[in-house]
Amino acid sequence: MIKAIHEETQFVDRDTGTSVHANLGMFVLVMMSHGDYGTIVGKDGTHLRLVDVYRMLSQQNFPEMRGKPKMIILQACSGGM
Repeated sequence: MIKAIHEETQFVDRDTGTSVHANLGMFVLVMMSHGDYGTIVGKDGTHLRLVDVYRMLSQQNFPEMRGKPKMIILQACSGGM
């Protein structure tokens, strides 16, 4: 799952060779799955730490969206009580 998120942040326009995100005003990521405290479960059953998702969208790792809002919509349970 982290590979798919990374690939989404790296799209390049085939004609210009520039990031497709450069002219966008914000980035929205929607994830719906099962989860546990601090993780979301991928379709292969592996747990992805939410902190790793946040890092992937950081200014350092996603410079095209520096200074622009990034919205994460996450729908998942958070484990047992």
